[in-house]
This record gives sequence, C-alpha cells and structure tokens, in this order.
Amino acid sequence: MKVLQLNNFEAVGGGSDRVYQLTTRMLLDRGHDVATLSCGEQSFDSRKTTVLLPRNGYFSANPFRTLINVRDFVYRPEAAVAIEDLVNSFKPEIAHLHIFYGQLSSSVIAALRRLKVPCVMTVHEYRLLCPISTLYTQRQGICEKCASGEKRHAIALRCNRDGLFASTLSAGESWVRDRYFNYLDHIAHFFMVSEFCRDKHAEYLPQILQQSSVLYNFIGDGDVADEPERLAADAPFLFAGRLSHEKGVALLCAAFRDRPLLRLRIAGDGPLAVSLKYEFADCPNIEFLGKLTSVALKQEMRQAKFSVVPSEWYENNPMSVLESFGSGTPVIGADIGGIPELVLPGSTGLIFGPSDKSSLLQALDSAHAMPTQSRDAMGRQALAMIRSRHSESVYCDRLTAGYTDVIRQYKKHTAL
Repeated sequence: MKVLQLNNFEAVGGGSDRVYQLTTRMLLDRGHDVATLSCGEQSFDSRKTTVLLPRNGYFSANPFRTLINVRDFVYRPEAAVAIEDLVNSFKPEIAHLHIFYGQLSSSVIAALRRLKVPCVMTVHEYRLLCPISTLYTQRQGICEKCASGEKRHAIALRCNRDGLFASTLSAGESWVRDRYFNYLDHIAHFFMVSEFCRDKHAEYLPQILQQSSVLYNFIGDGDVADEPERLAADAPFLFAGRLSHEKGVALLCAAFRDRPLLRLRIAGDGPLAVSLKYEFADCPNIEFLGKLTSVALKQEMRQAKFSVVPSEWYENNPMSVLESFGSGTPVIGADIGGIPELVLPGSTGLIFGPSDKSSLLQALDSAHAMPTQSRDAMGRQALAMIRSRHSESVYCDRLTAGYTDVIRQYKKHTAL
C-alpha cells in the first residue's frame, strides 16, 4: 500500500509526533511504501520519501514576514504545492493526517480533496472543537465554550498564551476552517485515540460517530519489557512530559513538597521549567532532569516505583502512560479524559481526582506503602494490557484494515 503521512513536525516534540514516527516506521517495516510531508530539517528514516518544509515562526522582526506567517497559519500555499508534487510523483492510495493545523495548515486537505486522495486523520486532541486544541486554559481550567461553534470566546478569554493577537489568530483560523475546509467534509474517517475522545467530539458533532472509530496508540515491540524491574525500597516516582499548566506538574511538585521523604524525578522541558525549578528549589526530594533521550527516559521509567500523570486537561491516550506500562511500571493517573481507560485502579495503577492535591497525596501514600509484590503485579497487568491492546501488531492490523475500508468506499463512491 502507498501511504502519505502528514504531520506538522518531523522531529519528536510531543506524544503525537511520536505516534507519527512510530506509525511511519511500522508501515515501512511491513513493506508498505510511505511518503511524508512535515516541517523540519532532517528525515528520521531514510527508507521513506520525505518532503520537508521550514517551520512557520509566526512572529518576525519584519512586519511583512509576520503577515505572510499569519496567512500561512490559516492557509499555507507552499504546503498545497508540496502536496500536489507529492501526489503526482508518489501517487498515494491514501493520506493519513496527524496534527497539521498551524504549520501545514488546512491547505493540505483542500489539495488532497482536489487531487482525489482519500484522507484519514488520527485525532490526538480537540482542534475540531477548540481553537487551541485542548479544551483547557490556564485561567479557566477545563473550558468547552467554543465547542458549540462560537469561536469568539477564545478571543475574549485570551486562550492562546494569554495573548490577544495569538488568541484572535487561533479563533480566526478555526472560523475559516469551519466555513471553507470543514474536516467532516474533507476527511473520510477519524481514528479517535480514546473512547473519551470519540464521545466528547460526538457530544458536539454527533455526525462524527458515522465517520470514526477508536484506535488506541501503541508502542513498538522492542519497547516492551519482559518483566517489571526489581527496585530498591527508596525507588523514586517519575513524571515524564511537557512542563506546562495543563499537565498538572505544579500540583505534583506541591504534593511532593508535603512528602519530603518521597522522591520525584521530572523528565521533560517546557514553559514552566524555570519557574518550577525556582519555586521548588527548597525541595531536595524533587529533581529536574531536563529533556532526556528515548533510551535514558526508558531507563528512568524502568527504575521508577510509579509514573505519575497528573494532567488537568482532557488527556486522551498519553504516550507517557503507554511507555511506562511498556517498561513494567504502573501509573498514578488523574481521573480525567482517556486516562481511566488505561489506568485501572488496583490493576494497572492508581487513580486520583484531577487538580485535587489531597486525593493525589492519598494515592502517593498508598503507592509508597504498597508491598513490592503488589506493585510488581500491577506492572505485569500493565504489560499485559500493552501486549493485548496497544501492541504494534494490533495497531497495524486495525490501521491497515481502516485504510483498506476507506480506499474501497472511496472507489465505490467515485465510481457512481
């Protein structure tokens, strides 16, 4: 099968980029021909046909350049030209979109429709409902005001980085997209990465149920441990992810300040990195590791008592949970979004109330007091979940079956 994969970024900056890379490599390993369009400087796999565009920097010292960047945020002609060249040379049977808005822009789905290439999309977040994709703002917490179609709320609440210009740009892009590039008209099928994700979209876009299915994220077979690691009694807890408000890492640090005998290691970087290091400099039990390589992160997960995922937004199918499970390490997770579909209390981990420090402390205390045998049993259950539901083979079978069905339906429709 000839598959065109599209994603904003070639390099890994977050979980969705990791899924893009894993999916591409998985298809290549199984003999499929793959071409990709993304933004970056170097291909992550020489076996694929790669087209790379420069990243949109949005703001520039040159006002004219800024105007062009703003236009490209909404509709990037350069990406549409790249799609046309790729389709003419590579001749894909199907296009698979990941996160493409803001960099590649809606120009790519318009071009693919014009060139009669059927499209599917992995829905990693909530861009169909929210101009900033998260249904969360620092000021409001969980916020669904724009989900019914009124994007002006994003401007009034300054949802994007608490800035008027950025929020207006995000709201404007959403309005243009809904009016001229409606995803439901341009994309044949949506792979939702959690049941929660599908249900939340269907709450506001009920017609999407007819065009969607749940396809959980996966991790590569080589990233799955045989057994949980044998740990020392003082093994640390681990947070792995972006240091930002919606990830709940500030709450996590505050909880560990109240538990000075428990150790927390934080792997990752982000906008809160400097302020968190300053605020919790008096906590020797909290260690900031910065952004780690995949090998180093895997080792940290193997040696952690529990990973902690304290997200305050509707997290869908976080790769940090899957990677922890694949390491044989259970997870303490917030009871929000798709996390409870993975973290089953008493089986693969422990659950606590989102944004609730008292509930988080109870979960940490329970994990700390847990006998080694019980913790290891959870790790084995986590590994079993990965092998049965989030393995490479399960994902590949369901994904390629989805591709085949969309291609068949598209050919049937165009033949009429």
